[in-house]
Amino acid sequence: MKLFWFETYKTFSRWRTYISFFALASVVIVSEIVMKLSASEILFRMMKIFQKDFLISGNVLNGWFIASFIMNSLHIHIPFLITLVAGDMVSGEATSGTVRLLLIRPPSRSKIITAKYLTALCYTAGLVLFFGVLCLLLGIVLFGSGDLIVHHYGKFGFVLIPEAQIPLRMLLAFAAAVWSMTVVASLAFLFSALAENSVGPIIGSMAVVIAFLVFGNLPLDFFRDLSPYLFTTYMNFAAVLRYSHSLGQHRKISHYSWPSQHRLIFDRPDDLQEKGY
Repeated sequence: MKLFWFETYKTFSRWRTYISFFALASVVIVSEIVMKLSASEILFRMMKIFQKDFLISGNVLNGWFIASFIMNSLHIHIPFLITLVAGDMVSGEATSGTVRLLLIRPPSRSKIITAKYLTALCYTAGLVLFFGVLCLLLGIVLFGSGDLIVHHYGKFGFVLIPEAQIPLRMLLAFAAAVWSMTVVASLAFLFSALAENSVGPIIGSMAVVIAFLVFGNLPLDFFRDLSPYLFTTYMNFAAVLRYSHSLGQHRKISHYSWPSQHRLIFDRPDDLQEKGY
């Protein structure tokens, strides 16, 4: 335990550890302020395809929607920030020349490596939670609260989640985000243990993430069959919000175009399973 606290103190006493926190805070604050100033334009662009056929009321552009939109937009970039610290945990000791002094101490090598790995995981969890809490708090302060609309990717439809269900779904989404980002941290830590310079593990981890993202989005049958085995497939923040049916009832809204009319359909989760959604 002492080793863990020592490694945590050493990691968070370095100024480069806070680069990721500063970068995310800057992006979130600037983005939400600009979105607040351009709220009418954003709302018009969001709803212009529905306004002719649907009657829309309530606070659609609320803090929950803004937080989920920003987090789902940046889930690809957060792994790059995680590798800056996780990829330096072991190789940084070799670069600074302190690895020999570290290994002659009484604690075994396995304990030292375990303490460093747990510190990397704590940094990852702290960064994701900081990002999520900042998005939510600032979003609710600027945009208020309301029901959450989540776009159903790949289909012309969206999911409407009642406000009472959103906090629990957000909590599970944050937990899933932390879990998926620990995979990136573990990969960067592995490369860090195999190298004597921090540049290699950081670039190598980024290269793996980029390659998996490209493979997972190529519209070919081979890569579609391969995508379930790529960890980047499960870094989608909105998926937890859409498909957690066991948390309660939500409505899936789909817009079907017919030759002479338009229909708005509200389905319950039990009906969704029967219809194959």
